[in-house]
Amino acid sequence: MKKSKQRLQFPKSIFAKLFMSYVIFSIVLLVSFILCLIGTMVYFTNGDLKSLENDIFVDENGKILSLSRIEKMGGWVEELDENFCVVQVYGEKKTENTQYTPKEVTSLLNINSSEDNPYVTMMQYVEKDAHYYICFYERSLVNFSMNVTLGNGSQGGTTADRILSISFLALFICNCFVLSLYLKRKIKKPINELVKGMERVKQGEEAVWLDFRADKEFEEIRDTFNLMTRRLQESRQEKEKMERKKQQLLLELSHDIKTPLSTIKSYANALEGELVPKDKLSSYYHTIDQKADRVCSLAENMFLMLKMENQNYRLQLQKLDFCELVRKICAEYYEDIIRQGKELKVEIPEQGYTIWAEEQSLGRVISNLLTNALKYNECGNKIKVQILSLEERKQVELQVLDDGRMIPKELQESIFDAFVRGDKARKSDGGTGLGLAISKAIVEKHKGKIFYQQFQGYNCFVVRLPLTDI
Repeated sequence: MKKSKQRLQFPKSIFAKLFMSYVIFSIVLLVSFILCLIGTMVYFTNGDLKSLENDIFVDENGKILSLSRIEKMGGWVEELDENFCVVQVYGEKKTENTQYTPKEVTSLLNINSSEDNPYVTMMQYVEKDAHYYICFYERSLVNFSMNVTLGNGSQGGTTADRILSISFLALFICNCFVLSLYLKRKIKKPINELVKGMERVKQGEEAVWLDFRADKEFEEIRDTFNLMTRRLQESRQEKEKMERKKQQLLLELSHDIKTPLSTIKSYANALEGELVPKDKLSSYYHTIDQKADRVCSLAENMFLMLKMENQNYRLQLQKLDFCELVRKICAEYYEDIIRQGKELKVEIPEQGYTIWAEEQSLGRVISNLLTNALKYNECGNKIKVQILSLEERKQVELQVLDDGRMIPKELQESIFDAFVRGDKARKSDGGTGLGLAISKAIVEKHKGKIFYQQFQGYNCFVVRLPLTDI
């Protein structure tokens, strides 16, 4: 039963909803107006609405029907005998006349005598006591209106009333229809544009951009849609970039692993076939050991980089003194640097800078940068390590500099990509080409930034990390 009911329900169009909303609004507005009008009349008549009928203010017994209403309009009532003498006043009399002539009475009842008389009057005759009752109102508080009766007789009046009612109803419906149609066009145009844009996105089209003029709310929806499609496009492009990067990584890794494995296999076959002289056995074993270490290093580095790039992987963070960590790594590399005839200059402030970090992975970044400076600094002899404080950014900055050959501009943007090496050479005895790529992944995992720049004739690798709030 529920399914059948749901099938019978059809969504209403915008036009139908607008039309019904306008009709309901008009009815509510009309009812509110009538209620306000009734409330106003009740206030002025003290609840006696019959006193408004045909301007009757005194009944057949000579009783004033609603004196309070008359007083609220600044008026009063005078009772006159057959000689037009004032015998009684109801309310506060504001004139000095105690008797009127027939001419004065006629003048009082003339509604056009506004200059001579500041009051508007109405008169009733009561047969029971043969007295006249004149009601005075302040002219400034009274509005005149003309009532026109259509038709001749009661039947003609009824026909005219019907014609008037039907005409008003027809105009009202026409007004509702025209206004609803206008609002529908104003609303439906931007909605149609949005629907078309969504259909294009649904069909897989990229770079869908909406450009139409509408009301503020629809323009906000348009801008949000454009922002969404742009981010979808960027996400798709980033995904494609990551896929290409992943494929490239696999190709490069297979290439780098293939060479040492081939050497290991050929050397192992030679040893198995006793083709190696005894005096060279040690050299063959040493080469096999080196190539095996290289394969292990490649696999380990690849695993580390994939682990760092995994969004679900979480570092084991703890508070560390960054200066002390850099000082420790520099001490480990000091002997190797001096042995190769290089000069190491370290400028680390005694004041410590505390950061949230994983000591092992961040230490690997510092080691990679020092190894890189030592390995590719063939034409220079200076290596410099310094730490700076960026207090305005709440960051600490590590700089590793060397005076070796400058990295070419065409390589500067890709130097942190996997398997990119500064000498462009792919040598089996060289590095894995993953050091800087791993360093970048680790630094970004620490919510930091790593980049390369040339500074006063030096190659300068910069690492920026956020400081902790102590």
